[in-house]
Amino acid sequence: MLAWLVLTTLGAWLLKREWQSRWIVVCTALFLLRYSPVSLLVLSLLTGMAGFAVITSRGRHSVLLCAIVSCVVIFVCYRFYSQHEVNQEPVIVLGLAFYLLRIIHLLLESYKGNIARSNWLELTSWLWFLPTMQVGPIHRFGPYVRDLTRRRWDLEIFLQGLKRIIFGYAKLVILGTYLVDNLMLNWVATLPQDSWTYHYLSLCRYGMSLYFQFAGYSDIAIGFALLLGFRVIENFNFPFLARDISDFWRRWHISLSSWCREYVYMPAISVTRSPFLAAVASMLVLGIWHELSWRYLLWGAWHGVGIAGCHFWQKTSFRNAILTSPVSGWWSVFSWLLTLHFVIASFALTSAASLSETLAHFKVLIGVG
Repeated sequence: MLAWLVLTTLGAWLLKREWQSRWIVVCTALFLLRYSPVSLLVLSLLTGMAGFAVITSRGRHSVLLCAIVSCVVIFVCYRFYSQHEVNQEPVIVLGLAFYLLRIIHLLLESYKGNIARSNWLELTSWLWFLPTMQVGPIHRFGPYVRDLTRRRWDLEIFLQGLKRIIFGYAKLVILGTYLVDNLMLNWVATLPQDSWTYHYLSLCRYGMSLYFQFAGYSDIAIGFALLLGFRVIENFNFPFLARDISDFWRRWHISLSSWCREYVYMPAISVTRSPFLAAVASMLVLGIWHELSWRYLLWGAWHGVGIAGCHFWQKTSFRNAILTSPVSGWWSVFSWLLTLHFVIASFALTSAASLSETLAHFKVLIGVG
């Protein structure tokens, strides 16, 4: 990956300005050709479909609906195929899940008139932006085009990019792989497997591993984008310090949760007039986006009910009385601990290979196993 980073960055600054964005697209295409020719073919077809849909969907609700349904069907079919047990070596399309979310964002914003008519190069270079193509963050089209037209060489921004990449690799390799997935994993394995400590620390280790992986990759992507002169949305902001579950989702995978809030939660609440149903629907979609499985459906429902409950609690007079009382400081600590363990408990759903394993986690943690 380092070679692609260097190659892309050199061309993005040394070539003539009119060729710089083209160079980024070429590097992305060569990267896909090298590691996944199937991905190159599929994403090329989707790019053409997206461009055609954007042109024809302005003011035409039927075209917009057809395009979005097509994206959903493609995603569900791909997820089902890649996860089906008879496929020992399923075909993997790099970045498809994030790619389809960006396409839906583009279609909806274009239909609303929030995006000015753009040329094919702007659209393609945004969809084929190598730093964020595979694992995000989900960079919005408007900020990308703004940076594309305004970007200038800036040594300070370039050095910021290098620093973020170093931090990202440190999170991935030192904190994630070495400390959490090696030392901590081996230490937890020495504990009695029927003990409360083993189950609790296993879930903590799982959550820490996810965080360092996702946050590390996001740092690298953000740093890579800075090297090219683009500012990408931050994706993580100390999520395990959140004081309620809504706050957690404003800190965890920020670009994905904000996408879901804007394109699922807001439309759902406008139709149902129910924050509870909208929250559950949003998190179910988020769960299915991760994986077509019972465990991620339960995970989505868990967080959806938690967010709905949080919204209800925030409107109560009892909460306001606590926040203005002498025990407000202690309440903040309690809220943080409650949120943290609500999230840790949700890891029992996604880390388990079966429902029985999930139940075993919960039984031991609540003291009935």
